[in-house]
Amino acid sequence: MTTVHRDSSPDEIRAWLIERVAYYLELPADNIDPDTELAQYGLDSVYSMSIIAEIEDQLQVKIDEMAAWKYPTINALVDYAENLISEPVHPAP
Repeated sequence: MTTVHRDSSPDEIRAWLIERVAYYLELPADNIDPDTELAQYGLDSVYSMSIIAEIEDQLQVKIDEMAAWKYPTINALVDYAENLISEPVHPAP
């Protein structure tokens, strides 16, 4: 399995996310269009939450629990994650 991190490019994150969605849907990655809503592929809420958790783990960001519904495509999720990555990290008090 490919991994990504905070320093990965948007294209690397997109390719990784396509791979993860394809895994959960048991489809070839080539069949996943990053501009198609994930719900159209039949991705359910359990798998959506699993993918969100993987994004958090890999990119070390906190993702809004509703992100899969607010950002329904892979490209939208990548843009959202990139915005989170670019925010300054504030140390805990």
